[in-house]
Amino acid sequence: MRSSHSGMESFQSYLKACFDEGIVSSLVLIAKRRDGSDILGTYMGGPSRALPSQCPIDDQTTFTLASCTKLPTTVAALQLVDKKLITLNEDVSQLLPVLGRQKILVGWQADGSPILRERRNPITLRQLLTHSSGCGYDFYHPDLKRFRRYQGTTPATEKAKVTEWFDQPLVFEPGQGWEYGAGLDWVGKLIEQISGMSLEDYMSRYVWAPLGASSYTFWPDAPGYTRELATLAKRDRATGKLDVSLEGLDLNRNVKECFGGHGAYCSAADYAELMFSLLANDERVLRPSSVELMFDDQLSPESKEALQEVMRTRDLAGGDYYAGEVYSWGLGGLLVEETHDSEAPYDRGAKTLAWCSALNHYWFIDRSKGVCGLLMTHVVPSPDAQIKPLIRAFLRHTYRENARPAFPSFL
Repeated sequence: MRSSHSGMESFQSYLKACFDEGIVSSLVLIAKRRDGSDILGTYMGGPSRALPSQCPIDDQTTFTLASCTKLPTTVAALQLVDKKLITLNEDVSQLLPVLGRQKILVGWQADGSPILRERRNPITLRQLLTHSSGCGYDFYHPDLKRFRRYQGTTPATEKAKVTEWFDQPLVFEPGQGWEYGAGLDWVGKLIEQISGMSLEDYMSRYVWAPLGASSYTFWPDAPGYTRELATLAKRDRATGKLDVSLEGLDLNRNVKECFGGHGAYCSAADYAELMFSLLANDERVLRPSSVELMFDDQLSPESKEALQEVMRTRDLAGGDYYAGEVYSWGLGGLLVEETHDSEAPYDRGAKTLAWCSALNHYWFIDRSKGVCGLLMTHVVPSPDAQIKPLIRAFLRHTYRENARPAFPSFL
C-alpha cells in the first residue's frame, strides 16, 4: 500500500503537471478539518508565457470570486434574520420595488411579443437565497435572452446597478421552480436597505472583522487596497490551451454598486476562514441555529424537482457530481442531500454544501465528515472540462483518511 507521504508526493506532482501543461495558470488549494488542523495548503502560479505579468500566487492573493460571492452574502442575510430584522418567509417586494413589480414571462405571441402575467405568490428572502424566486440570468435562460433582444436593450453585463441588470421578468411563479440567477444580487440590496449601510461596509464590519479577515472587497481598485489581484486567463475551447490573456479585464468592470451575487474579491485564506467557521459552527458570524438551516433542504417540492432536472440535463455546476446523489439547495449553496447510492470515488457525506463560480473556483463544507475545502483558479469560461478532473483529484485527496498536512511547495 502506498504511504500517505508518497500519496502527497503523487498529488503534488499531479498539481505541478496541471500548471506546467497549462490546465491552470493560478491555483490555491486549502482543506481543513473541523478541529482546525490542515489537510492541504498548496498554491502555485506566477509569471508564465501565457500570463507574463501574473503576480506570484499565494493564499493571500486576491481572486475574483464571481458566484462564490453568494456564500458570504447569504451569511450576511442570515445575520439579519438572527437579529430579527427580517424573516426568511417575509415578502420582500415592498423593500425591493423594482423586483416587486416584475411579472412572470409565460410565453410568446405569434408576433414575437412576450406574454406576461401578474405573479400570485410573494417573493421571500428564502426564495431569493435558494434560486427559487423566478429571478434568472439573461445569459443562461433562453427566454430572458429573447426578452432582451425584444426590448432592444444591452445585455445585463453592460449595466451598472442591480436594478438595471435585473429589471426583467420572473421565469416562473415564486416557489414553484428553480433557476440559477440573480436572487443573491437582490439580497445584497435588501441587506443595504435594512442595515442602512453599503454591502461593502456591512460585510467588512459584521462578516469579515469577526474572522480577522481583511481582503474581501467589491472595489479592488479603490485607493488603499494594496493586495495583488490574480490575472484572469481564458481557455481556447478549440485548442484547449490557455493562450488568451485577459490582463486588465475585470468581470465587474461596469458596475457602480455592490453585487451580492457575483461582485466581490477575496483571498483564498480569508474565504477558507469563513468556510471553517461554518464547519466548526463556532458562532463567530452566525448563531448555531442559522448554521443548521444552511445545511437543510430549503426548497419546495416543485423547486426541488426542477433542480434535479437541471442537474441531470444542464452543464451548469462546476464541481464533481455523480449518479445516485440527491440534490437540493441549502442556504448558501448546492446541498448534496443524499450520498448513500453515490458513484463518487470518495466518501462524501450527506448534506454537504458546495458551489462554484464562473472562474472555475469550487468550495465544499462537509459537516458529516468534518472537513471543508476550497479550490481557487482564475480560468474562464466555466465549467472547464480540463479543470473538472482537477477538482475530482482534490476531493479524492482531501477525503483520504491518510492525508497529511501539506505546505506550499510551488511558486
